[in-house]
Amino acid sequence: MNLLIKNGTIVDSDQMRRGDILVQDGVICRVSEQINEHDYERELTIIDASGKFVLPGLIDAHTHYHLVSRGTVTADSFKEGSRLAAFGGVTTVIDFADHDKSTTLLNATKARKDAMEEGMAIDFTLHQGVYGMNERIPEELAALKESGVRTIKIFTTYRNVGYLIENDGLRDLFTACRDLELMVCVHAEDDDLIQELLEEHGDAPFPPKAHAVLRPAEAEARAIHYVGSLAGELGMPIYIVHLSSKAGFEMIQRLRVKGIQVATETTPHYMMLDRSLLEGEDGPLYIMTPPLRDTFDNEALWKGVESGAIRIVATDHCTFTLEQKLSSHDCRSIFPGIPGTEEMLPIIHTFGVKQGRITLQQLVGLLSTNPAKTFGIYPQKGSLEVGTDADIMIFDAELPWTITNESEHTAAGYTPFHNTEVVGKSIMTLRRGEILVDGNDYYGESGTGRFVKAGTPGVYRKHSH
Repeated sequence: MNLLIKNGTIVDSDQMRRGDILVQDGVICRVSEQINEHDYERELTIIDASGKFVLPGLIDAHTHYHLVSRGTVTADSFKEGSRLAAFGGVTTVIDFADHDKSTTLLNATKARKDAMEEGMAIDFTLHQGVYGMNERIPEELAALKESGVRTIKIFTTYRNVGYLIENDGLRDLFTACRDLELMVCVHAEDDDLIQELLEEHGDAPFPPKAHAVLRPAEAEARAIHYVGSLAGELGMPIYIVHLSSKAGFEMIQRLRVKGIQVATETTPHYMMLDRSLLEGEDGPLYIMTPPLRDTFDNEALWKGVESGAIRIVATDHCTFTLEQKLSSHDCRSIFPGIPGTEEMLPIIHTFGVKQGRITLQQLVGLLSTNPAKTFGIYPQKGSLEVGTDADIMIFDAELPWTITNESEHTAAGYTPFHNTEVVGKSIMTLRRGEILVDGNDYYGESGTGRFVKAGTPGVYRKHSH
């Protein structure tokens, strides 16, 4: 399909202008103030974007679709994840391959990539989990890099399930990643402090609200200090996933003052929701790790986003059904994770752009351009440049609506933002020039999503932002 998107206001991360976009064979081939369809011999489908904004497709840099975990599987499969993402204006996600220690990292990535290629209708790239260190890992990381996976994910917690790499191993892993220019993404919570608090808790009950007490903000700050200091010693960048607290944010700022490169993302739920939600009957629905914090943490994260100190908003979309979530009221065994990909755009637009905290261009940066640059897939993704994939979203910035459990397309059956009044909605989503969503209609097909090979992460590129 060859398309001409006319009369819209084109928005990227540094400018906004009236203009038309010509798409041929899935690629943006011209962007101009005015394009006349009669100048082209090939038949064009005209999309009138009058009164609307034309944005690059969004990138959710942190998702867990079809995650096999704790003896079950998450509610949103690749098919459902693609669908809900497309309704939220998201055309690319960065998901995770778990570290299967019985095989190589490359095999783990390949298995995940093959499964996603079969199921996805939107494009994707991968972070590879690394939960153990041995002498073969540097070689395996080099093979991973060749395959187009340029980021690894580590945990500083969950020693009990074998996710935590101890100190010496971590130094060796960081060194190998630095030498290969791979980005290390860190789930930062200090395991020792968490274990200490668990022991202190003794035989007291473990209701959902205890989750926030047992995994406090201090655990996040300590872990950030530890991995950040190690990265600083080795002269390499580090990336902190799902930043949840003021204490964690302040620690990142302190490390930066010392000249250490610390990149980070936060999520809509850590910006909008607080731990009081853990107290009700449906407290289990709001359990994720790290836990929800206090309202002053919400505010600190918003300020970080406003100032540009936090450059990416992602969601950590990891869904379980109501039945799965409510099967336990013990915070140690409640399945952790919530929906988020579809809600990301309306939440950040309503409470960021509409409240004057950020501009629409900054929103494009946070939700598209910055993740693309950071994870080495720019300008193919996250831009509206000529010659790049025609991942385009048409956005009605004035449309008022209410996010409800019924409005969202997740198989979880609920949204943590139920009954939130918002303004702004993606009304058309195109992936590589194909219409995936038009209004309430979805046209995505499993197996049409492609793996995107990542290049050098932005933090390693000279002159990158």
